[in-house]
Amino acid sequence: MKGSLNLTGHIIVAQPKGIDSIFSKGVILVAKHNAEGAWGVMINKPTNKVNLGQVMRSTGIDSQSNESIFVGGPVDTHRIHIVHTLDWRSPNTVLVTPEIGITSEMSAMAAISAGSGPNLYRVCVGLCGWGAGQLEGEYKGLPPWKPEHRWLDAPASIEAVFDTSNDTQWEKCIDIVASSKVSDWL
Repeated sequence: MKGSLNLTGHIIVAQPKGIDSIFSKGVILVAKHNAEGAWGVMINKPTNKVNLGQVMRSTGIDSQSNESIFVGGPVDTHRIHIVHTLDWRSPNTVLVTPEIGITSEMSAMAAISAGSGPNLYRVCVGLCGWGAGQLEGEYKGLPPWKPEHRWLDAPASIEAVFDTSNDTQWEKCIDIVASSKVSDWL
């Protein structure tokens, strides 16, 4: 995608005056973005319907964890996607940045349960997906999308993805985006 918008390895953040939807106050880690489309995982919306221990036990992994599971997005809602640091990885881990990956296989949950998994992680159900040109259109507010659909973005970092509470992550990421844009202008 030389010369065009490529948000792979970025966080995209719903703008403060955006539309009211599942993405309101959302923070999404974009895993892949190319001419065919894009996909990523929303990382800041925990669900109170199920916790990590319940999911692990349902798959045969012994766990007493009560950690939150996150709503990763409205697509592929039957699958688990673990956003994690790369101190642990499998051959199927999608490398998003030099520090962060996404693994969508049971070996990641087994490693977490055994205490040998990644240092930092978020377990998400579902993902966000865009068809060819859709993320670009939303990002720029081009028809049929409106200016309210526009995303804010910054390169993904450990701080933006993991070092914040769920309640304040959107606000912190707005600050990270603002700081990133100001530094681009200087």
